[in-house]
Amino acid sequence: MARVYSGKRPQNLKRTLGAVSRYLGRHRVLIALVALLAALSASANLLGTYMIRPIVNQVVAQGSVSGLMAGVGITASIYAVGVLSTLGYTQIMVRAAQKILLDIRRDLYHRLQTLPLRFFDQNRKGDLMSLFTNDVDTISDALNNSFAVVIQSMVQLCCCCFSSTGGCPSWCWRAME
Repeated sequence: MARVYSGKRPQNLKRTLGAVSRYLGRHRVLIALVALLAALSASANLLGTYMIRPIVNQVVAQGSVSGLMAGVGITASIYAVGVLSTLGYTQIMVRAAQKILLDIRRDLYHRLQTLPLRFFDQNRKGDLMSLFTNDVDTISDALNNSFAVVIQSMVQLCCCCFSSTGGCPSWCWRAME
């Protein structure tokens, strides 16, 4: 009789995470580039937000229209860097995720080829295909959506904690003066 699979957590989470990290490690250059661009994107968004204060202070305090234009130009440039880095890391992450998924699918296929016929008699083929499809799709979603968000969130958390403790560099406030 065929066994029915349920969507449980892995029995050995440490081993599962190790296997996923080995697949990520095969493409470490692309993953590192994604992390760098995601950090740059988060930093640009935070810096662009922080640049509003000196621009408003300069316009209200001094009434300088040329200072306003310069500040808006600098802020627009900062946001443009953020947008371009976001575009870059999403494109690179899609490529990296596709390569990682190709490796996973290839390894799954080779593993299936080594299994005895008894395994296929005991398990329904539809269940096996459903498990493979769902698990690989879950990994794909995690890679495409979650990886860069985790990097961005960590950078934003670090920058917010740094700036709220008074560690914000003085150049970001004096840049517009």
